[in-house]
Amino acid sequence: MALMTARPWKDPKTGVYHLRQRTPRDLLARLKGQTVALPVGDAFVKVKVGDIVQASLRTKEAAEARSRHAVADGALKRFWEVQKAGLVTLTQRQITALSGLVYADVRGAVAEEPGTPETWDHVLRLHEEARSAGKLGQWVGPSVDGLLLKEGLIADAASRERLIEAIDRAFIQAAIHLKRNSEGDYRPDPDAARFPEWQRPAPSPAVAKPLQERGDRITAATLYERWAAYNADKKAANTIKRYRGSFQSLSGFLKDRDLRAITSDDVYAWAVHRRDVEGVSPRVINKNDLVAVSSVLGWAVGRSGGQLLTMNPVTGIALEEPRKVVQRERTFREGEIAAILSAASAVEPDDRNPTFAAARRWCPWLAAYSGARIAELTHLEARDIRTEGGIVLMDLKFTKTGEPRVVPIHAHLIEMGFLGFVKASGPGPLFYDPKRHGMASSTPPAEMRGHKVAKWVRATVGLDPAVDPNHGWRHTWKTLALGAGIEERLRDAITGHRVASVGRKYEAPSLAMLATAMERFPRYVL
Repeated sequence: MALMTARPWKDPKTGVYHLRQRTPRDLLARLKGQTVALPVGDAFVKVKVGDIVQASLRTKEAAEARSRHAVADGALKRFWEVQKAGLVTLTQRQITALSGLVYADVRGAVAEEPGTPETWDHVLRLHEEARSAGKLGQWVGPSVDGLLLKEGLIADAASRERLIEAIDRAFIQAAIHLKRNSEGDYRPDPDAARFPEWQRPAPSPAVAKPLQERGDRITAATLYERWAAYNADKKAANTIKRYRGSFQSLSGFLKDRDLRAITSDDVYAWAVHRRDVEGVSPRVINKNDLVAVSSVLGWAVGRSGGQLLTMNPVTGIALEEPRKVVQRERTFREGEIAAILSAASAVEPDDRNPTFAAARRWCPWLAAYSGARIAELTHLEARDIRTEGGIVLMDLKFTKTGEPRVVPIHAHLIEMGFLGFVKASGPGPLFYDPKRHGMASSTPPAEMRGHKVAKWVRATVGLDPAVDPNHGWRHTWKTLALGAGIEERLRDAITGHRVASVGRKYEAPSLAMLATAMERFPRYVL
């Protein structure tokens, strides 16, 4: 069969169009088996690298296939380009200098308030346990990858391994010094001078500014696709999807103008257009649209974005917001709690759409006893409900932050028969049916189910428009947990809220601690 790279290939059996592109020979040995995410329509398709990379374009329409193929094909070619030109081997001096940046960041973050000696003893113990268990890569690897991303480097495997070791030593050195600080000893670290000054390697001209050199136009649409392809395995899918809407608006406003030629006045004019013509509130524009565009354009200024732009024209741009009058508290009131949970308890099984009935029956109760986001709950599968060490828990794998967490299941839910429902449901998703979800939809089925649960709650209960039918449970759970005397760090761990301090990041409450906290959470009495 002929390999078509310039146009989409149509599967003769299904009629679905595909992208097919041969992997460059000089990259095949290194990249074979790795995953690359390619933009296809409003979503991303993850495919493995082999002799040939093939990805479904998820359409049978020829015109749409050509459009999707152009974007996906370009993204894959850019992936090869970066892999060829961007891979670097770091010298010992560079590795030590990079670890010095981490040392300085850790020390600087808590220089004024270093905490207690016990905190740093705990930190040192965690590092030692990770090393002894052979899990140093899991423990330090994310910091290494974040640093390399920040510096716009793609290090080879050997350099990354050496950098993991060096940064672990830098972490330990910083922890030892901060422990002395916490004891009142602020003498300078005599070993701090071992870190040389970091000097970024000179960027490869082929990688740094490919578009400028070729004279290609950088439009809002093309820049977004580049950013999305680069961040497919780094950013949460919802973030990439959310930014798309902002860029669709920006692209419609700027048309085919080159982003290198726009100014802050152009960005401000778009924001005003978004407000006055498209009817978006200034608060949403400031909080969502300008943040999205600034983030992507800022990436394009940096090394990881190839220095496509020389400045970020969004910097300093914001619309004036009218003073927001808070109409009421964000937590549910007692009557609202009783109404929502009573309505959920009254839901009967429905053979026509059993998973939607199950979502209405159980998701409000699960949210009430966990503070989890509804979309985190609607993603649950039967295998995510399990027992560990005698504790019944749910694995929340799809979260807003991208960080999975485990949450003990409240005893009241077990008494109500939740485990029996899970067992009877069989394998697969508990609250949506994949067969009912069209492939062409850009919204994940779990997210769609969450929206439908919210719509049902609001319509059934007649909920106050000023309170969110789903998110209100997060505020309610945390408020009730506070009243029950559950510690803040345990409340944050259960709900998945990020901790506020560097020291707290080293505290990882055990499952037993979370279970004990959940036992203290009061029961809902209807």
